[in-house]
Amino acid sequence: MPSSNLMSFLLLLCYHLLSAPFPISLEASTPSPLQLEADALQQSGWWSGRNISQHCQWKTSIICDASGSIIDIFVDWALPAGSTLHNLNFSSLPNLVSLYIFNSTLQGTIPPQIALLSNLTFLHLSRNHLTGHIPLEIGNLTNLLELHLDDNMLTGRIPLEIGNLSRLSKLRLHRNLLTGTIPLEIGKLMDLEELRLDRNMLHGTIPSQMGNFTNLFWLSLSQNMLMGTIPSTLYRLPVLSVLDISGNRLSGVIPPEIGNITNLRTLSLGDNNLTGPFPLEIKSLYRLEQIYVQNNALMGLIPSSVFQLTSLKELNLASNNFIGSIPSEITHSLQFLNASCNMLTGSIPFNLFDLISYQYWLQIDLSHNSFNGPIPSMSMGSRELHGVTMNLSYNKLTGSIPDFLIHFQHIDLSYNSLDGPLSNEFLHHFGVDVVLGNENLCGNHSQLRSCASHNHTVHKLLKILLPSLILFIVFVVCFTLYFSRKSKNTTHVTEVDSHGNVFSIWNYDGKIAYQDIIDATEDFDIKYCIGTGGFGSVYRATLPIGKVVALKKLHSSEAAKWETLTKSFQNEIEMLKELRHKNIVKLLGYCLHKRCMFLIYEYMESGSLFWVLSNDTEAEELKWNKRLNVINRVAQALSYLHHDCNMPIIHRDVTTNNILLDSNLDAFLSDFGVARFLDVESSNHTVVRGTYGYIAPELAYTTVVTEKCDVYSFGVVALETIMGKHPRELLNDLWSKTTPNIAIKELLDIRLRSPLTQNGVAQRIVVALTLAFACLHPNPTARPTMQHVSRQLLVPRPGLEISFNEILVEQILRQVTILRGSERAEVVGWTKRKFRSRGPSWYQISKS
Repeated sequence: MPSSNLMSFLLLLCYHLLSAPFPISLEASTPSPLQLEADALQQSGWWSGRNISQHCQWKTSIICDASGSIIDIFVDWALPAGSTLHNLNFSSLPNLVSLYIFNSTLQGTIPPQIALLSNLTFLHLSRNHLTGHIPLEIGNLTNLLELHLDDNMLTGRIPLEIGNLSRLSKLRLHRNLLTGTIPLEIGKLMDLEELRLDRNMLHGTIPSQMGNFTNLFWLSLSQNMLMGTIPSTLYRLPVLSVLDISGNRLSGVIPPEIGNITNLRTLSLGDNNLTGPFPLEIKSLYRLEQIYVQNNALMGLIPSSVFQLTSLKELNLASNNFIGSIPSEITHSLQFLNASCNMLTGSIPFNLFDLISYQYWLQIDLSHNSFNGPIPSMSMGSRELHGVTMNLSYNKLTGSIPDFLIHFQHIDLSYNSLDGPLSNEFLHHFGVDVVLGNENLCGNHSQLRSCASHNHTVHKLLKILLPSLILFIVFVVCFTLYFSRKSKNTTHVTEVDSHGNVFSIWNYDGKIAYQDIIDATEDFDIKYCIGTGGFGSVYRATLPIGKVVALKKLHSSEAAKWETLTKSFQNEIEMLKELRHKNIVKLLGYCLHKRCMFLIYEYMESGSLFWVLSNDTEAEELKWNKRLNVINRVAQALSYLHHDCNMPIIHRDVTTNNILLDSNLDAFLSDFGVARFLDVESSNHTVVRGTYGYIAPELAYTTVVTEKCDVYSFGVVALETIMGKHPRELLNDLWSKTTPNIAIKELLDIRLRSPLTQNGVAQRIVVALTLAFACLHPNPTARPTMQHVSRQLLVPRPGLEISFNEILVEQILRQVTILRGSERAEVVGWTKRKFRSRGPSWYQISKS
């Protein structure tokens, strides 16, 4: 019995031990790996309101493998404010293969702990607000095939450890603030198919090791500060399709070996310092669709074979030193041609106009050359040409204006030698600006001579008198030259007519008309002052000859340096006086005197844009169409200064005070080049000038002034024009972590009627705001060029797809994407159909 009792006791003890809660408590304290993954999602706070236990069923954002482990995280929506990668516990996601967080307002730095994702193959963190350096530990993710960190605000150098990612096929680091050189270790990535480092602040040379990328089809290093020559190894890449190294400081020639890249579709070498001829071997690149070599110092003839490339769609040769003519044989695939600002001659070939028969969208710019002869005529029947724009201004074209041009979307024929009558329909469609500078044109407009019946008699008289007149002019010129040369060898002439015509005498030193100016302004009395800017005060003066002019009297601190500035000042003025653009205030003369220094401009009746916006009555007269035209005209003027001059001119003080309006409220840019010649004794890029509220933010930490500083100022002016006041508070929050979540309708000037009541205005405002926001990007390399902005403002837009009143500032900021060089872009989402833009840059608006 005792043994039986003992047995019973032992059985009872075992029962209690087995039924005790201890083992269950132990199991609860060590959650399973799957539970840890679910907890990581829960703790991130990114999926609040979702049933975490069912995360494997969220097919659009979470993908699990057969065992239920998370292998793919996909986020493309705006995360809660303040979200960072530190919210995600990487140690709980050992099987993660793909991490895709795109356009989600993600902030903060990339944590080194990301290296714990040892199985990670795809890391996409594009278009967020990430800051800080790329962690060195990223080199431990040796399974990575794609690394996309583009469109953030990452700083510092590209880590050398990136060379450890031997399996990498796509590396996108573009549109950041990365500095330093391109590491040589990047040459170890033998499997690279796409390398994009564009729009950073990289310097140094292009590593020759990039020639190791035998699988590379896309190489973009544009918009950096790279120097040196283009390494010959790049011309040995067998499958390269896109080569974009534009917008750097590269020098040397384009070698014949470029003809070896037979798969090339896009060649973008623009905005560098390349010299020499355009290589004949380009004819071997039969797949080429885009060629951009604008803004270099290329010279010689343009090979005719370039125009015969059967796949070529876009060709930009602007602002070089090309000579010769455009060949008569032109590929029918061509949709965009810019050969402006060269030294081209000859007639305009008929085949160039014949492209109209093959292309609905066609943009041609041959301005600022020496083309002569008539504009080719052709019969268009009833065909509509609303997608055709053509700029033939500043040439030597003769003859009449063909009737078929009325069907174009836009045409510029200004400053040629055209003659004959202009129809009212032409003037109504294009305005008179597009034909200014053609003295023999006549029409029903105040800025054109009348086509009166007596003109026939006048022409007869001219034929009789012209030979005698020419002989007389030659005699006067010779007489003047003889005595002017003689006077250089004697003392300075002091007996001069005090009322000399300063508008035709550019080499006077101020003594001829200085007293006239003093008398007309009563020694610059304040009652004649009509405005004050960053460089001086503006006065209205009526000279003895009856001409009303605007005088820009430079600040005395600047005039005090006149002895050291005299020669340089005059040299700069000689350059600036040659500038001719319909949207730039004409510089008539100058005065350099010990007492003061001033410039003489055309007088604009309506004053400055700042004054008009500040006056309620005047602001109401500046209606939406007028305001949008102001933005357009200023963009055209800045594009001309930056891209269409022999040497780019940076304005450095683009403000509403320096935008003047005539009696029709058309805008004209003034004060161009003033900062440049005030600082000629130092580098053109080392003195920061401008007006507070319009100065680009990078000038707080650098003295390097570039065209992108003007772009930023233009963005401020565009917003101020739309808002009716300076956008000071908006600028503080724009592109920051606290992006204002307000509707764009709240930005509009309340003094004007809603744009929804006017056809097409709402669409134009959306485009103008989007471009303005892009211009205000804190990263200068991420801003568009003024050439790009001016072209986008001219692209026609259909109706909005969504209500204008529903569009938010945050939405536009999230969708702003500047694409340059070889990329494609469309204006989508806000509009009902797609438009493809032309030229070296494109713009995209998309709707998530």
